Amino acid sequence: MKHTLRTALSVTALAGCCLVSASLFAATGEVTLSGSTWTGKVDGSTKYTGSSMGAAVNACNAAMSSGTINIRNSGNVTNSIGLGSNRSVNGNGVSINNTLSGQSGVIIRSNNTSNVGASNINMQRSAGDGWFGMYFSTCQTQNFSGVNGTGGGISYRVDNCKGGWGSNFNFGSPNVSGSSGHGIESMGINGSSWSTVTSNDHTDGCGLLVQSFTQTASNHGTTVFATRACNGCGYAGFRTANTNRNTTLTYDDATSCGRGYFSVSNSADCTITRVNATNCTSNGVWIQSAYNTHVSGGTITNCHPCSSISQSISGAANTCTVTCR
Repeated sequence: MKHTLRTALSVTALAGCCLVSASLFAATGEVTLSGSTWTGKVDGSTKYTGSSMGAAVNACNAAMSSGTINIRNSGNVTNSIGLGSNRSVNGNGVSINNTLSGQSGVIIRSNNTSNVGASNINMQRSAGDGWFGMYFSTCQTQNFSGVNGTGGGISYRVDNCKGGWGSNFNFGSPNVSGSSGHGIESMGINGSSWSTVTSNDHTDGCGLLVQSFTQTASNHGTTVFATRACNGCGYAGFRTANTNRNTTLTYDDATSCGRGYFSVSNSADCTITRVNATNCTSNGVWIQSAYNTHVSGGTITNCHPCSSISQSISGAANTCTVTCR
């Protein structure tokens, strides 16, 4: 009996050891530049040498089932970086310039995956090129940290366009600026979170646009600082739209935007603790075609008009309590 018990315990311990080992031995990719030659290695084994940063990263991605790919030098992306499940890219503070154009113009993309993301990247783009910096579609658990700049017409686009819901879009405290479209746009994501979004100089888009249409998870953030998001047009520093649900934001600060905060298109169940909007070319706050949407405080200065609630739809009433100056 004792021998049988010892054997069972040994087998259990061995199985546990195997599980621990598997988790400990996720692969490590290294992408480096020497002269004009990029090299991609996985756990010290060379997977690519050539002229393309993107190809070097993609070779590492293809050679691992999980792990982190480190990019050690700045450079141009001449073909998009793709990520499989359980993989992430760490830029280690380098700058990556998107030189691609049209829909293919993406720095990092991932479709129908889980546990993916990127960190510590300064996104750039050549004038007029590239649709997106980060484009993740129908992905489950997407983590970003320190991914800043503008890699395309939209810096971040995270959506459900590859066959179903995405989930858990966690984007930290990005600083995105200088795009023709939105700074950050989410659509069809079951839950998103952020700390402080700083989003400036988007000629035709929002600082942050949330369109989640889910009643099973929440979207929540601390702050949106938006400056010159769609100045002279209809988008806002912060916008909830298209049946968005269950969203809370502590502070929306919008300066010289089209609008400060805008809720529209059957959005509901959103609460913003405070909106400060200054010198916006249209409404400081506009709650339109929405319900159970509340702005609980703040100051609206030199916006045209200060605030309005219009075309309320059935459901809990909307409220807006702000000081107009």
